[in-house]
Amino acid sequence: MTAHRILQLNAVTTAICAAAMLIARPFLYPLFGLASPMWLDVATVVFAVYAAALVFAARQRTVPRAALLTFTIGDGLCFAIGVVVLLVFWESLTPIARVLLAVSTLVVDGFAMAQYRAARIAR
Repeated sequence: MTAHRILQLNAVTTAICAAAMLIARPFLYPLFGLASPMWLDVATVVFAVYAAALVFAARQRTVPRAALLTFTIGDGLCFAIGVVVLLVFWESLTPIARVLLAVSTLVVDGFAMAQYRAARIAR
């Protein structure tokens, strides 16, 4: 898979996740043991901006290696945050929230690995 396609797929899945979080806003935050949707709202905005940045990078004629590495680091950080949230807040999360977070964390890790491989090829 080309670097362009990896970034495009990452952008689409990130945008879908942001849209789903926005649509599910009224009933999503209690699943995560939160008192208000504020933190999920912050995550939604970050995901939307990240998706836009992915689209911008994917539209470049040649995806710069630095961009691939930047997105690899961003997705790696998102993966690490997801793992920490799962470990630290396990008891506060409902079973469905655990599954949603675990699946999304694994998907993000897949994108991080694909982008890293694409960056290695782009040398």
